[in-house]
Amino acid sequence: MATYTNDDDTAGVPQAPGVEHTEVLSFLQYFETLFIIDDSSHMKRQWSDVSALIQAVAPICLKYDENGIDIYFINHRPTLYFPGMSVRKSGYNHIGQVHSDTGKRDSTQNIFRDVKPGGKCKLGGRLRKILTWYIEQLKADPQRPPLNIIVITAGITDDDFTTPLTDAARELDNMKSPLHQLGVMLFQLGDDEEARKKFEHADDELWQKAGTRDIVDTVTWRGWPASFGSEDMVKAVLGAVSKKMDGAAPALVGTVPPERRETTI
Repeated sequence: MATYTNDDDTAGVPQAPGVEHTEVLSFLQYFETLFIIDDSSHMKRQWSDVSALIQAVAPICLKYDENGIDIYFINHRPTLYFPGMSVRKSGYNHIGQVHSDTGKRDSTQNIFRDVKPGGKCKLGGRLRKILTWYIEQLKADPQRPPLNIIVITAGITDDDFTTPLTDAARELDNMKSPLHQLGVMLFQLGDDEEARKKFEHADDELWQKAGTRDIVDTVTWRGWPASFGSEDMVKAVLGAVSKKMDGAAPALVGTVPPERRETTI
């Protein structure tokens, strides 16, 4: 688990990766990138840091994946979402992608303008619905692109978030999916020590005790004015799938990135 706390001249400003990171970041074209953002009351103090981080990360993802990024919140839902709809309708999809009819892009700034942190952090419930949806998609379409989930949270959760992770890992094992098929980065914002320990357990011990593949990685940023350099940004963007890059590279390099196909599931 990496923690970033040192202050420097670029303190509080997430630094964009340099050209030396081009090769590893190019793997983003093979993955769907989905953010789950904690918008509970625990995030009020870090909310400006979340917005700054997403606005820094989005252009990096778009540079390598023209499909854009998906942004889901734990509590907030889009205006046109109603209970009972597919979980796919409960977030903002393909943000940054150029619309063929208008030539324009949706922006993260417009999304964050409508979201105010408040309420509980039911991270486990949100993870379960999204992970279940993705695995159902994968069963229906085994060629579905691998999924890179990045959870941005204070880590102060109000339900069990580990069981959905274990269940998803076990399901992927049973399906004999590639080890890079799914990665979940738990990105902790803030300095809550209990949350750090819980995430550390999920990263280092959860998969071993469950006897499953390891799909979790963690990183902590204290937020402004702590620094967040380019190496840190690469780790955040690639998320937990970065653990599997060595094994995945031979299978992915030189291949055509899989098409993202939406279904009615």
